[in-house]
Amino acid sequence: MNDQLNKLEKILGGKIEQLGQRSVPGMTPVDGVEIIYYQDDKRTTPKKLFKSFLDGLSFREAKFGGRVSDSCSVLSPDGLLFRAMSYHGDLAGWRKDIEEGARGLGLLLAKIEGDQFVISDGRSFPLSECKIEFT
Repeated sequence: MNDQLNKLEKILGGKIEQLGQRSVPGMTPVDGVEIIYYQDDKRTTPKKLFKSFLDGLSFREAKFGGRVSDSCSVLSPDGLLFRAMSYHGDLAGWRKDIEEGARGLGLLLAKIEGDQFVISDGRSFPLSECKIEFT
């Protein structure tokens, strides 16, 4: 099995994360990709929330690239749930679209800075005090 994994990684040009070995998105920088965490206030399912995130925008800034939902969620010590999203391509455009989408939905955003989970309203928690789950 290990030999097959090594061959596949060589073909793909990079390491394949295996279940149980996942790193928290945003902990390790990846060129051309940014990670943002968006609040899940439980008004709808996670899938519907992700899909509707940019629906209210009258103008889209991102010109190319895309965004991807990630299976990682972070529960802050004060009980707020956040879900990971990555985006690539027009990073500045996607960042603006996601920030505007969050404002329109009344949701907070968060990111990982070093060992801290930093929420857009100014709160910050050591990542070690947050509950991290992969689904």
